[in-house]
Amino acid sequence: MTVDDSATARNSVIVVGAGPVGLLIALRLAQAGIHVKVLEKEHDLSDAPRAAGYFGGALLALKRAGLLEKVISLGFTGRGIAWRKPLTDDGLGGKRMGDVIARLCFPVDSVTLDGTDAIVTLRQSILARLVFNEALNTGLVNAHFDMELVGIDDGGDSVVVTARGSDGATHLFHGQYLVGADGGRSATRKLLGISFKGHTWPEKLVAIDVLTQGAALDPQFQTTMIIHPVHFGVITPLEKPQEGKPTLFRCAVALHPNDARSDEELVSEESLSSLLDQMLPGPRPLPARVPVGALGLTTGILDAEAAADALDLIINEGRPLKTLEIYSDARRKAFQTFVNPISAENKLRIANDPDNAVEDWFLRAMLKPTPEIMEEFSRPYLSVWRTDMRKEIRRMSPLS
Repeated sequence: MTVDDSATARNSVIVVGAGPVGLLIALRLAQAGIHVKVLEKEHDLSDAPRAAGYFGGALLALKRAGLLEKVISLGFTGRGIAWRKPLTDDGLGGKRMGDVIARLCFPVDSVTLDGTDAIVTLRQSILARLVFNEALNTGLVNAHFDMELVGIDDGGDSVVVTARGSDGATHLFHGQYLVGADGGRSATRKLLGISFKGHTWPEKLVAIDVLTQGAALDPQFQTTMIIHPVHFGVITPLEKPQEGKPTLFRCAVALHPNDARSDEELVSEESLSSLLDQMLPGPRPLPARVPVGALGLTTGILDAEAAADALDLIINEGRPLKTLEIYSDARRKAFQTFVNPISAENKLRIANDPDNAVEDWFLRAMLKPTPEIMEEFSRPYLSVWRTDMRKEIRRMSPLS
């Protein structure tokens, strides 16, 4: 058994999970002068094809962490999103994009962002590596890979975490607080007996990263939502498209709820080629190569920002533990009043009959968006979605 230096426990936080959320919490805490120990059960950062786009309040959170310019330099900014009907024949034996139903337009690409005027595209794996390196460079963050969380001992004013290494050895880590950022199957949550509320949509969504050249996407609205009652999905470039060069795209497509194929069958070459044939425009056969395929963040970035702020206020300013309750209530409120209904409506909006899609009020509004409509649409993404912990404490706590 190995034991870390418990002398630093009084001014340290243990973060379980080295995804972008856990790493952003670690970075923000380190920027506040707090020591952080990050535990990750895998042997390295994940490179799975997950989130890729960031906008609204998430860009403000990344800017506050000093990351936004680097994120933009590694990725690119987009002007907007288009909702389209499914692919249709191009008359030449191939497929072209379906007719546009509506567009959500931001100003022309710019690197001068205030969080409202663009969508920034960068693969989650690249973002995680960036945040990881920035966190290590603070000198206050230590990362421990191949450490699977197996026990939590709450000592009242401190916490001791037991982790099992890949060699089976046991390791103890001491800290003042513990943050569980280990995903939907969180070992932290299970060990603490915390229930996981929510629901699961019946459809599986397959995310495919595909390298292709000449995909006939709209040059101004390259992120496209495909509306279909069963095989709805999204197509977006993961790197800035360049004329005459292959571009990496993300295609995510829904399957029928009754599709009983195993994950291994779904990511077979035959299955992925069939799904891409429904989603990706261009000549047939498709001039495409699938480097990565898997089953499938932005709210997590805002959760991380608020969590780091709450711990900063407690550790560095002596705020009461009630601050964590205020954090929890504020983020649950953001989820229940904004994230959940918006996400559900977005899903239902594209899982629709494309011929009746314009009956949706939002898509109808996007047909002729006025500045007033865009301001009304954008405001919640900067305010309701994001949490200002100091403001929440002043509003909720008589102790502030």
